[in-house]
Amino acid sequence: MDQNLRKDPRYKKYVSSVEKILFLFDKEVNEWADFITFLGKLLKAFQANAKQFNEIPFKLIVGKRLAQSLNRALPHGVHQKALEVYDCIFQSIGPDIFAEDLSIYSQGLFPLLRYAKLPVKPQLLEIYEKYYFPLRKRLRPVMKAFITALLPGLDEEGSEFYDKVLSLLDNLSGIVEQSYFLQCMWLVLITSPSLRTPALNYLKRRMPKITSKEDVAFVLGDDPSLMIRAFCATLGDKEALVQRNLLILLVASFPLKDKNVGEIMKQDDLILLMKSAVSVVLRKDMSLSRWLYAWLLGPDESSEHQIQHFQEYGKAGLVTALKDMFFTNARDLTSIQRPYKILISLMDKWQIGNPVVQEILVDILISLKDHMQKSVFSKELLQTAQMFLQMIPQYVLWMKLYNLVQEQFPSSDSQVTKALDLVYFVVQEIKLHEEEIQQIHLPLFLTILLYKLQVLAKSPEFIQHFSQIESALLLAQNLIKEIPQAAFNQPEIVLNFSEESKKSETLDDESGLEFIAGIDPVKYIDDYYNEENENFKGIQGFALVEALLKPLLDLINCLISRCVVGEDQQRDNFTLDNMTLILDRSCGLLRKISKHFTISLEQSSRNFIEIRNSLIQKIFDGEWIHSLLKCCYKVNNFLIIDSALSTIIDLIDRKVISPTLLDPKQQTRIIVNKLWSFLNPNNVLYHTRCVQLLWNLQKVSSAKYVETVFCEYLTHKDIAVRLSSYEKFGIFWRLSDDSFNVSMAFSQPMFLMLDTLRYENPTNRRAGEIWMRSQQDSYSKLLDPMITIICDPSIVFCSTEIIIDKEKFAFFLYERPFNQAQVNYVFETMVTVCRVSGQGFLRALRESYVKTEILADCGWLWGSVPSLANVTYTELFIRLALRYIETEMPEMLSSMSVLNEHIHMHATDLLNLILTRPELVDSSLVSMIYDVSLRKILYSIRTKRLDLQARLLHLLFSTVIIIGSSKITNGRSSSPSPSIFTKKTSLLSEPAFSESTTSLSQQSLHEGLLKDEKESSRALTATTSSPLFIKVLLQALSTPSNRPLLQQWMDFIINTFLYFRQSFNTILLPLLGCICEQLQLWKSEMQKQHEILLADCIDNKNTASIDMNEFTASDWNVNTLFSGLEKTLVFCLLDSISNSSVDDSDVSVNEPTASGGTAPIFVFDHGNSDPEQKVFPHVVSILLDIWGLFRKAPFSELISNEATAKNKTDVTTDGANANHSFKLSLLQMSEKVNSRIIKILERLCKNHRELIEAFVELWCQENPNATENKFNSSDESHIIQLLKLIPSCSPQKVITVLLESSRVRSHAVQLASRARKPLTKQNKLSDVLILKFLEVYTDSLSANIEEPFVDVWQQCLSYVKDFSAQATIYKYLLPSLMRFMTVILLRLSTTNFFKENRTQREMQDIYQRVLEYCVQIAGRSFDQFLWSRRTAREDEDTIINAADGNEDTESSRSSTPLPDEKKGAGKSKEELTIEQVNLYLANSVIPNLRRFFLFESDRIIQILSNVMYYIIAPALKKQTGNAINQIILDMLCELSQIPSVYPRWRKEVWDVFIDNRFFTMNSAYAKKWHGIMKIIMISEKERFLEILNRISTSPTNTLFTSKDQESYNRALNLRRLSFIIYCGKMDQYLSQLPMVQEKLVELLKLGLTEMVHVEIYLCLRILLCRITNQHLSNFWPVILTELIRLFGILQQEILPEQPEVLNVFLASCKFLDLLFVLQTDEFQVYEWIFITDTIDVIYRSASESSYAQLDKLGEKLIVQHERSGDSKNTQANQISKKPKRTSSPLPPQLPSISSSSTSLISHSTGGDLKRPMLTMRTITNLGQLEFFVRHVSLYVYQSTFSLAEPDLAYIESLLENDLLDGGDFVEGNYNNNNSSGSLLSWTI
Repeated sequence: MDQNLRKDPRYKKYVSSVEKILFLFDKEVNEWADFITFLGKLLKAFQANAKQFNEIPFKLIVGKRLAQSLNRALPHGVHQKALEVYDCIFQSIGPDIFAEDLSIYSQGLFPLLRYAKLPVKPQLLEIYEKYYFPLRKRLRPVMKAFITALLPGLDEEGSEFYDKVLSLLDNLSGIVEQSYFLQCMWLVLITSPSLRTPALNYLKRRMPKITSKEDVAFVLGDDPSLMIRAFCATLGDKEALVQRNLLILLVASFPLKDKNVGEIMKQDDLILLMKSAVSVVLRKDMSLSRWLYAWLLGPDESSEHQIQHFQEYGKAGLVTALKDMFFTNARDLTSIQRPYKILISLMDKWQIGNPVVQEILVDILISLKDHMQKSVFSKELLQTAQMFLQMIPQYVLWMKLYNLVQEQFPSSDSQVTKALDLVYFVVQEIKLHEEEIQQIHLPLFLTILLYKLQVLAKSPEFIQHFSQIESALLLAQNLIKEIPQAAFNQPEIVLNFSEESKKSETLDDESGLEFIAGIDPVKYIDDYYNEENENFKGIQGFALVEALLKPLLDLINCLISRCVVGEDQQRDNFTLDNMTLILDRSCGLLRKISKHFTISLEQSSRNFIEIRNSLIQKIFDGEWIHSLLKCCYKVNNFLIIDSALSTIIDLIDRKVISPTLLDPKQQTRIIVNKLWSFLNPNNVLYHTRCVQLLWNLQKVSSAKYVETVFCEYLTHKDIAVRLSSYEKFGIFWRLSDDSFNVSMAFSQPMFLMLDTLRYENPTNRRAGEIWMRSQQDSYSKLLDPMITIICDPSIVFCSTEIIIDKEKFAFFLYERPFNQAQVNYVFETMVTVCRVSGQGFLRALRESYVKTEILADCGWLWGSVPSLANVTYTELFIRLALRYIETEMPEMLSSMSVLNEHIHMHATDLLNLILTRPELVDSSLVSMIYDVSLRKILYSIRTKRLDLQARLLHLLFSTVIIIGSSKITNGRSSSPSPSIFTKKTSLLSEPAFSESTTSLSQQSLHEGLLKDEKESSRALTATTSSPLFIKVLLQALSTPSNRPLLQQWMDFIINTFLYFRQSFNTILLPLLGCICEQLQLWKSEMQKQHEILLADCIDNKNTASIDMNEFTASDWNVNTLFSGLEKTLVFCLLDSISNSSVDDSDVSVNEPTASGGTAPIFVFDHGNSDPEQKVFPHVVSILLDIWGLFRKAPFSELISNEATAKNKTDVTTDGANANHSFKLSLLQMSEKVNSRIIKILERLCKNHRELIEAFVELWCQENPNATENKFNSSDESHIIQLLKLIPSCSPQKVITVLLESSRVRSHAVQLASRARKPLTKQNKLSDVLILKFLEVYTDSLSANIEEPFVDVWQQCLSYVKDFSAQATIYKYLLPSLMRFMTVILLRLSTTNFFKENRTQREMQDIYQRVLEYCVQIAGRSFDQFLWSRRTAREDEDTIINAADGNEDTESSRSSTPLPDEKKGAGKSKEELTIEQVNLYLANSVIPNLRRFFLFESDRIIQILSNVMYYIIAPALKKQTGNAINQIILDMLCELSQIPSVYPRWRKEVWDVFIDNRFFTMNSAYAKKWHGIMKIIMISEKERFLEILNRISTSPTNTLFTSKDQESYNRALNLRRLSFIIYCGKMDQYLSQLPMVQEKLVELLKLGLTEMVHVEIYLCLRILLCRITNQHLSNFWPVILTELIRLFGILQQEILPEQPEVLNVFLASCKFLDLLFVLQTDEFQVYEWIFITDTIDVIYRSASESSYAQLDKLGEKLIVQHERSGDSKNTQANQISKKPKRTSSPLPPQLPSISSSSTSLISHSTGGDLKRPMLTMRTITNLGQLEFFVRHVSLYVYQSTFSLAEPDLAYIESLLENDLLDGGDFVEGNYNNNNSSGSLLSWTI
């Protein structure tokens, strides 16, 4: 201002008058009439001085008041008066000053036209025309805003001022370049959705038609990309009218027919426009679709011309756009489904849909496959895709797939299988239920695939294409599965094949619409897919079989001749393993096609049956069968042999090839030889499959060639070969299931094997014994051939009497000679079998019934044949043995006596063996045996006959029986005692001590040992306690080379258990240790070998092999070890009932093992005599470890996959997986092992509750921090899983047992405290740990299981009542009771049981009592003493330690496990317990209170009042902000969800909110306070006014309060108000908005040094996000004036340096930053004031200065830095320097302001998210904002160009961060992958 003017008294008077008038505004203007008075006075003042002065005093305030006078709520009279003042001012100041002050006066005028009344509009338009238009070029910076101001006048066509506004816009476009004007119009379309309709109205009238590149340059400028994005934004508008107008504009001004469309816009822009345009079809609006089709198809109505137009101009862009949409990387389902839905709609317009689908169908399938593999929405996406595919003719789909396969298979890249993979995906994932697909396309596709494979197999590059061939065959397998049988069935019209072939030769190629024999299938299929013709019928029936088999058989023949038995297998890069999968899949295809063929033959008419042989010969004849046969014996790869032989056998079974192929014995022999070689132990993976193949071969053999070959093997002269054959036959016999009549089919080999049991050669004998021991489940197979021999009708008996020692006995004599050798052989064999097989064989005799046809020939045994229906083998053999024992040779046949004596001896041995199991023999038979035995013994004494010498091991066993059982039978009942006869079992007894032993009564066995035991046990102890004895036992069990005799030694041990009673530590414990060690060793070996094989299997190498020599135990040995472990445990536990003392020997438990070391499995305190506590936890741990081996990945995957495959058909014949045999063995082994473990635990659990405690103890070891609610895994524990699998461990039993265990341990505390006597030592479990386990266990039970909880409720109730009644004593237990009760109630609260009033009341009473105790504990109000207790274990160990000072300190630990003593650093045990209680209350109790206490609100209020009083309130008083315990805050959040409890906590929480430290919290805490504050403000709306009244601008009257403190309090109160608004919903505080505005206006009057100014802008930012934009219009005049005033200060020569002012400027910049991101409609007319909002931000010349405030400030900062020459303040240094409280550093390199728009725009494309640039909290100098002020205009333009949407989540987090003082903002916590480029992360 001129200094002379300032001194002019007239001007001073002028200023004074204006100042007085302005001063009256705040005091006198209250209603609209006051506005007119005020404006009138102001107008008079201006008019009086207008001619003298062109300067307006207080112009900022004047502009603000005038803008406020134009408020939309005021009547139009006020608006007219205000416009008069504007007119006077503009006339007074002139155009130059007006141009400078444009921002001051335009802020009120620009928004007016939107809501102006009719009388106001002409006056406003006159001002625009009179004062704005003369500015001409100076309007360029405000062009976008001016257009925005005028466009509302074009909202309604035909309105009164429509033409006037249109004329003004035309004049405006003439002021600047037309391209610049239109670019501003494009920006309006993007940023102002409400103005799109009037903008389009203008463009439809004035937009020229763009037909050339010259038009683009003249009309649109250098780059039309901005226009394209404006069109895209408009096409995405919510209003259909807006979209339609834009489509009309496209049809009129941008027709696709123009051939220069590629020059008009870039390809990327066209694609972007196409994407947006076709998306309108999703609205299902016919008018929109019609205009879209008009743009794409052109104006011509003819379909032919439309198709031609679309093909030439529209198709390429649309196809590219749709492809881009299909291959988007969007993560939400809507975006992924979008292109499918668009295509579905476009299909309605066939001129567009059909050509587009034809073009991109393959790409659609590829994208679908990719998304299905990556997306989590695969199911929903597949449904959408199938809906689309159902609209496409199936011919089109398969034609495209056919052409794709033709082009890309085989691929030049031998590893590329994309085409095949895509077809595989279609077949697997897309439902193919249509008849056309199944009967036409799939057969044709399979045929062409096989022909291509045939050609490829003959090519030189065959080996290089292995991966493609494998994929093709896999696809073929899936295709054949989908083809129905109907496709192979022959139509009834039959032609003779020879005639048909002749006829086909004469047919013209082009007439082959129906496929008949003789037509080339490849040409037929190619014609079908390239010449769409409805007359093509496809290939069906026998013609299909022939078309498929011809290339397939040729392929198999080529594969074998070239790569299996041919020359190609000698190549360096080829092995037979490469061929395994290929040949297997090829043979599998052959079998399936043959299956379809034979079924179709069976269903065909008689005509086909008559020509069956000729038909089969025609189709299946060829060299391929001989090639397959060679594979059966010329290769050493079992998988290839399996595939080939399985195929041959299958084809013979189906009678498509003759069984004479295998007729020559030599042919069968060489195949059996090859299979026999795979039965050696080193090929255990193939045993099961090999046995199946041998049986299949036996079935198809016309003679018993296989049995003959087996006999030759077993009688081979070479002993090594013979021994190997024994072992192989044993494997064959064992793996032959019951469906095969093995004893009849292979009776001769069976007898040869039985003969080995009597061989003198121990090696041979051992082989036979091993074979027998593997037959425990199939003993009955051996019996029928033997009975046939000894019941020969030629053997005739006659009765007689004999006197011995004056006793008369009845005997029998033979009437005539017979074949004694055979009878003796049978008895001798039976004895041998009994001795070898033992109990299992005897049980089989007892449980198996003799066939009726056999009994018919044995009636002479009974003297008649009364009823022989249910005669067991036991009874039959007893009667036969007795008859032969009682029968002697008459004198006439004395020469036969020798053999007769052998018969007697073997029959007696047989009876002795049978009687070892008396419970398996009826009492009448026992009496009969008793009588006959007495007579025969007497007769034998008389005749001086000697028994055979017992075997050495049997002698040992006999001595133990004599010594141990000499007095056990004294005082017994007359019936034979099972315990006696059980112990007389032969050493060579049952391989596994299985169910036969379990039938013994454990109690009777125990009682039979009580009397007169000590005398016999002393002698036995002397014998068995020697170190050599136990060493021999351990060596026998643990030495790997001794595994074949493992079962015999185990039988010996098991049958001598009764005599080890006094040798528990010296024998039984070492035995247990040894068995467990062997099981662990086996487990380690299995895991190691499986991992080796699995590594190769995962890589599909199929090259892995297991070295079977590394195994020390087979699956049978493992089963034996399990049996031994089970029986040993059972005996130890049974023995513990007698309370007999253990041996006093000092022998160490760690006895030597076979490996040379010791077995440190069991190391116990010798003072503890309880075997359960010694053994259970350790044994269960080992069993659990083994059980878990098959449960862990990847074992579980292999097992589950194989189990699934096992249930499918043709698994054993297809052999699709190269490791199928291994997986089959693994599956069987896992089933056996896991079943055995469950069986052992089931048996132990029935009578020993300690087993359940052992599980608890192991669980505690697995979770050492269980009492702190810390567990090792989020998955369910394997321990709990196994416990739940034990049948007898029902939930009822587990809960009952553990409750009692906990009760016992708790009572022990009382007993110890009263009597102070030493207690029986418990294990390390405590009652607290037991309850913790119960909590986890019950929580793991299925949610639908209710019955167990109902059944145990009374026990639980009694338990809780007992302890809660003595709460002071059991205080330590109350938290555990609370958790346990909560879990129980969660299950019961949904049952009908809970609905019973009495039950519900009991539950609620006791639960409430426990909760109240726990609340008091958490509040430290239960008592005045530390609640942690001295447990029973502590008291007991104190006594023990006092008695024995040398006792190991380990025994003095408390019953609570060790981890309880290792608490968190700095926290006592009490603190940790209180923390756990609080956590549980917050997470589990309070959220469920309303569920537990139905209709009991009083109880809930009482409980939560206590929680508030004892826990929350004290914590809130002590702490605030981050210092508040998070658990307490969680608890408070849960309380706030219960409305009835609100009065109990409102005061304390409000006090925390009012505390000055409230905002010192982090984001996690703040989010919890959001909900709490929201509830407070809903419940007590007056709280808002209370906070508002706290914000005062007047000084306080309080003494000793400084000005700084007042400023701080004022700012803090405003922040509280901001936080309340932030926590609210959108427009929740709309009614209070005027009061907030009034308060902010008052605060703005304070000086800039006031702290409250920063909070004002923070509050405004929050209001922008919580109040709808249109309701903030009253704020703009005040805000804009304040911002202009603030930036005016910064335009001064000397920049401010006060920190307060700098931070106010930062706050204002952050406010503007948010406005730029949100780009609200209301702000668009003001944006130009602060930034350059037009295209000039890109193309402004360097010499041209900017009008925008931030741009000018940026230029000023640069100039100031250049003048100062201070390098420390340069932009680069300021950017690289990390200022105080900055969350994220600047990027290392930033784009220059002079860079082109291309480099900037490339950082972000359509659909990205935009974020504020500023995140810092404070600054120290303006230089830190230089980058922001210089680049914000460019960033806003870039984000507008990219159509980016605001990142609202990021904005919310930024606001929250500025509200809090608890930590810096960390941008990484709110990272969004959709945020646009590096420009969006510009932060200082």
